[in-house]
Amino acid sequence: MNPHDTPAVRETESRWVVIGVAVAVSLLFAQVAAGVVRGVASDEPSFLEKVQTCLIERETPFEPVDDDPIAASAGRGALRTTVDGNAVTVALGRSEDDAERVYDAYAGVATAEGAAALLDRRRKVVFLWDSAPTTEQRAFVYLCTLDAQE
Repeated sequence: MNPHDTPAVRETESRWVVIGVAVAVSLLFAQVAAGVVRGVASDEPSFLEKVQTCLIERETPFEPVDDDPIAASAGRGALRTTVDGNAVTVALGRSEDDAERVYDAYAGVATAEGAAALLDRRRKVVFLWDSAPTTEQRAFVYLCTLDAQE
């Protein structure tokens, strides 16, 4: 009989395996808890707040989109503003898939020509314009939503 195969040795090894697993689970739990606390305690503004700040700094008024259920369904929020006389709804998706869902919902209720001219998506952000935007108007909203696109 091998001296390492005794019941006492196996019991000791089993105890150390259980202790090791318990320590690993505890460390994993601590990491998750720290991430949650960091997220809750963070003073970092939301992506919608960053867009609003950009618009405020550029003296561009905005309003919520209470009457637009598609925009309101965007994961990070939405707002409506006017850039050089052209109104635009800005919907901030939580992910690129969320933005694609919002884009597809708008495209589903628009004509093909209207969607092509008025609807735009940059990664996680969807733009719905009242009139076809100029290059300058489009550049303005792209700039204010740069953080939210990532």
